[in-house]
Formats: sequence, C-alpha cells, structure tokens
Amino acid sequence: MEFTSDAIQAACAEQGYIAPPHVIEQLTAALDAGKHIIMTGPPGTGKTTLAYIASEVARKAMLCTGYMPTTASSEWTTYETIGGMMPAVDGLIFRSGLFMDAIETGAWLIIDELNRANFDRAFGPLFTVLSGSPVVLPFKRNGRSVPISITPQGVDAPDNTDVIRVPSSWRIIGTMNVFDKNLLFDMSYALMRRFAFIEVGCPPDDVYRNLLAGPGTAVGDLLPLRQLADLGPAIFIDAGKYATRRSRDGVTRSRALYEVFYSYFLPQFDGFDDEKATRLLRTVEPALDPPERAEARRAITDVLGVELLV
Repeated sequence: MEFTSDAIQAACAEQGYIAPPHVIEQLTAALDAGKHIIMTGPPGTGKTTLAYIASEVARKAMLCTGYMPTTASSEWTTYETIGGMMPAVDGLIFRSGLFMDAIETGAWLIIDELNRANFDRAFGPLFTVLSGSPVVLPFKRNGRSVPISITPQGVDAPDNTDVIRVPSSWRIIGTMNVFDKNLLFDMSYALMRRFAFIEVGCPPDDVYRNLLAGPGTAVGDLLPLRQLADLGPAIFIDAGKYATRRSRDGVTRSRALYEVFYSYFLPQFDGFDDEKATRLLRTVEPALDPPERAEARRAITDVLGVELLV
C-alpha cells in the first residue's frame, strides 16, 4: 500500500469516519513534506481517530512500525518524554521516555490533548532534533561508556556517542483542543515552526443526521446547540447511542433528550455567562416537554452557576 490521501480516505470510509473537505489532503501533504503535525479543532471532531487511521495507513506503507498513543499532561518534563536515570538493583540506569521509545521502535507518536503540556519543558532537547540537528544527552545507557546522542537520519552523529537514529519517516501527530484555554500553555514560536497545523472542523448538519440511527435520531433535535458552540460529531454519536439504550427502558423522547443534554452537552458550555446561558435554555427548550424544560432550567443554573434572564 502507498501512503496517499486516497488510501487514508478509503481507511476512513471503512471505519465510518467522515473528514471535513480537504483535511485528509492537507494531512497527507504535510506528512509527505516531512512535517510533524498538530491537528486543532473543537472536541468530538475525530482528530485522534484520524491520527490513528493515518498512522495505520503509514504502517501498511512501511513508513513506520505502527503508532504509540499517549495523552499529554501538565506534569510532563523531559524525564517523561526523553528519559532519565532511575534506581535499579545494580545502581542507576537510564530509562527511556515516551519520545525515545517511539523513535527506537520506529512507531509514530500520537499525543492527544497536546495543549495540556508545558511544551518547552516537556520537549527539551527534542527541539534541536526536530530542526534536523543531533543532540547529545547527559546520560549513558547501561553497559555503555559514552553518552547518548539522538541523531536525525542522514546527519553525521557526534563523535564518541551512543547513537540513536531518528528515521526520516518518523512523525509526531498531536491533537489540540483549541477550546481548552484553561489548560493551554503558551506555545513558543520555536516549537510552532516545527509543526504543520491542520484544522479539523465540524461537518454540516446533514452529516450529523446521517450518523444517527434508530431511536438515536432524536438527538438530531439538539443540533441547534451547534449555533452556540462548535460540537463535533462524536458527541452526538455518543448521545445517540445513549438515547437508543434509554428507549429500551420506555422513557419518553423528551426525557431521553434531557438526559443526553445534561450528560453529554451541558459540560461543553462551561464558562457561559448569564446571557449565553439564557440562549442555551431557549435553544434546548423546543425539544423538551414541560417537566424536562423545568429540569433543564434548574440544571443550567446549578451546573453553570448562572442567573437566567428569563
């Protein structure tokens, strides 16, 4: 198999994933051009799913051995990503971090929620490597007498080092929720220019409706919520599955919709002020019967900590 946009598109179709126009072509072109990727967009648009699919196509095209998924953390330092010394029976030994493990095994590294990490602190020496230059680490692997160097393919390795080669086809694919501003650290220009940013937006309403089936189609009544915030298809699909399950319990359509609103959608509107929260209530009310409307009013007030203007 060749690594092409058609191959990725076919793999997406097999899994029922519908990408917004041009996204797959952009992703393929950027990876072919030697760039690492950060996919941005609202929650639920399938950024991580697309990263997995593209990496699996790359594996079949023999560009990598597979992919190594992880989720970023604000606690990350170079110890978690590059590695460091740790105690063992025979004394201190070098323990590889996530990035080193991925490089050595030839697996593409997929970092979910990359905006949760303090980029400069977590990436450390990898900055230099991503720019195409080798870097020497202040560590030695067990049984070796010289320090480790991480060296890109095709570049001369530093003398007297224990060389770890970075394959020319090795890639990082990160995902970033642009709405998660409370956890978003400043991203330095030095890091930004080492990645290609690709936006994975939301498809039109008809795509959402086509993804909902059976009793879950009732969740389509909540599509007007998209006018208040970008909500990806995954949220509606999960809500549709729940509504289908609740239909077997014999609950009313209105009750099922209120429950999915509370469980799946209301948390997405955290931070709304009184005016926006009032619009939220007015948007959801037409889908609900009077008892559930009253519950929605109470839930919005309590969960969002607002005072409704109606």
